[in-house]
Amino acid sequence: MKKIANSRIVIIFALIIIAMLIRLLPHPNNFTPIAAIALFSGALLGRKWYAFVVPMVIMLLSDIVIGFHSTMWAVYLSFALVVALGMFLCKNMRFANVFLTALLSAVLFFLITNFACYLHGWYGYTLSGLATCYQMAIPFFRMELLSTMVYSLAFWGVYTLVHKKVWAVR
Repeated sequence: MKKIANSRIVIIFALIIIAMLIRLLPHPNNFTPIAAIALFSGALLGRKWYAFVVPMVIMLLSDIVIGFHSTMWAVYLSFALVVALGMFLCKNMRFANVFLTALLSAVLFFLITNFACYLHGWYGYTLSGLATCYQMAIPFFRMELLSTMVYSLAFWGVYTLVHKKVWAVR
């Protein structure tokens, strides 16, 4: 059992390093594994406070290099909520559940971060301004959704393979 716990720690640190590199290297806009890592931090680490630390460390360290902006609070809040969502996934990590929570994670991130943009008043403080704000963000949402789905399903596939093949042998 101790080896499984150590293996999880190694996997988590590997994810942190990979995610930071992906964020720092050139990549398509909004195509990063951060939401998927937040989801899986909650799922794999369970109801422990350090499940929240993993995505926050990735974001903080890479944001120190990339830079911060005025809506970062919404980004960090979104990822914290995605970790919490992942905690519900931990008991039943099946394909359909991973798919649905990844979809919900991307939608949650889209709604929160773009509402933060709306609060700046760039589109006016009207219902029309809110609608315009979300409409202007749709191209970014496509990539966020695609990356969250791709990375979440990839992480789930790797986790399932490692869990069944490698850990089962031990």
